[in-house]
Amino acid sequence: MLKSLSHYLLLQALGPFIVASIVLTGIIWLTQALRMLDVLITQGQTLLTFFELTALALPSTLVIVLPISLFCAMLYTLHKLISDSEIVVMFSAGISRPAIASPFMAIALGTSFLILIFSIYVAPAGLRELKSRLYEIRSDVATAMIREGTFTNPAQGLTVYVRERSSDGTTNGILVHDSRNPKEPITYMAETGSLVDGPNGPLLVMFNGNIQRVSREGGKDMGAATLLYFDKYTYDLSQYIDSEPNFTYEGRERYFSELIDPARDDTYGWTNRQKLLADAHERLVEGVYPTMLTLIALAALLPAPFNRRGYASRMAFAAILALVIRILGFILANGAATSSYLIPTMYALPLAVCGICIAILAGVRFDLLLQRFMKAIPKVRT
Repeated sequence: MLKSLSHYLLLQALGPFIVASIVLTGIIWLTQALRMLDVLITQGQTLLTFFELTALALPSTLVIVLPISLFCAMLYTLHKLISDSEIVVMFSAGISRPAIASPFMAIALGTSFLILIFSIYVAPAGLRELKSRLYEIRSDVATAMIREGTFTNPAQGLTVYVRERSSDGTTNGILVHDSRNPKEPITYMAETGSLVDGPNGPLLVMFNGNIQRVSREGGKDMGAATLLYFDKYTYDLSQYIDSEPNFTYEGRERYFSELIDPARDDTYGWTNRQKLLADAHERLVEGVYPTMLTLIALAALLPAPFNRRGYASRMAFAAILALVIRILGFILANGAATSSYLIPTMYALPLAVCGICIAILAGVRFDLLLQRFMKAIPKVRT
């Protein structure tokens, strides 16, 4: 019987949890996707590349979304079970609170484990790959320059126009205006051309064109134009590409081992040593919050007596309490970046809340304990 009941409660909670996770992930994913959309449009990337980049940012999004969706799902499921009197029937059948709470705690512990995996390895790996891919897209001079029917400016003082680009990579109607040297601007015009890979990077090979130079130096030749025709001319595009990218990974882009033990030549890691240590502890603490939020929902609704007016006040109190504790957690994490003595407090806060919630589920009446404590205090005579 208990096995069937646990299976039933597990399914009751998993459904809302999955739905809430999908909805919240979609909302946050959309906000992140809009930030990348401008880069992809300006660089002429495909829709497939857009979805690949947003997928790389998805694990870091799930670290934020899963605890929130889990808390909302637990409140919804418990409220539904209580409103339908299913919890009352379970208590009447002799089912204990721990037996009812165990399926919910199983989901919470599984979510905590998943968040630990994501925050320690999966999310940093995705963000590192995302940073690398964005660099490749921004460095893709060929795609940025060769855009059909569009004037592009891949570099300051450089303007490129291509009238038509065929499926085989051949371009027709090429214009390249190089004014990086204001004293001698150069304009290249060609009937056709193509991109080829050179030893140092991409090359634009132009056919049947001309080169126009205008001298703006002082003297009798000032303003004179020189026109040179060519059958074939190669324009080097590798000068606009950084040969060796130098990435500096920030805290959220680093693996857990890089946070606690940076490499000897890692200047950023040793300069921001305290901040990276605080980030490492924050990732571990993030694994506690799904369990804590589930315990808050259970402690708020499971021991609740029958109330015809509903349980909106208890749900609101649980939501406010969860929000306040989570905000305090963020404050402590930010403070630990400069004050290392706050690191133990980062663990103590959610663990203390978990302990209090477990005590409430076990039947401890903190209101009665408070009353007895107040009565035990001797009154001060005036």
